[in-house]
Amino acid sequence: MPRTLIAALAEFTGTFFLALAALAVPAPFTVFAVGLVLMVFVYMIGGISGCHLNPAVTVGLCAARQFPVGEGLIYIAAQLVGALLARILVTQELIGSWGSYDSAGGVAEFIGFGVLMLAVAAVTEKRVTAAGSGIAVGPALIAGLLISGGVLNPAVAIVMGLGLSPAVWATAMSGVVFAWLFVLLKKGVPPKVD
Repeated sequence: MPRTLIAALAEFTGTFFLALAALAVPAPFTVFAVGLVLMVFVYMIGGISGCHLNPAVTVGLCAARQFPVGEGLIYIAAQLVGALLARILVTQELIGSWGSYDSAGGVAEFIGFGVLMLAVAAVTEKRVTAAGSGIAVGPALIAGLLISGGVLNPAVAIVMGLGLSPAVWATAMSGVVFAWLFVLLKKGVPPKVD
């Protein structure tokens, strides 16, 4: 199989499990389950696809020219299908239980996602060692979710039925802004890790 299709399959699989954690884990534990799933998948598929598992991450990396736009569109499609499969399993009561969800406001989703995007950009640009990549990204998602009280993932928000809520548009905007902010911050500073 071509590398892009293998990477898309990895994105589909990781987003499926991430969305499953968001949809099926009881409310008090959801934030931590989602962060742990992301941390585990960074190590499992990070070397295959980069482990975006989030259309806003993909949009941010494409906007900052850290990822090809064509592959980004394939990733976003795979992420949406993975999240949709998770919703089907949960709503058919085959796994877990379907909770009640809502997007946070635009500012909250924007700021919360910014924490995650900065961590992802640092890992992508090799500012964090490979061994520390999951430890950087998973807790960044937990922190962003706790700060915002939001969803922080357009694929998950869409399958939750949140349509064009701030969980979709504010996170995409945040991805672009914070990916570019990282690019500006790193200019002239050599990487510190291999």
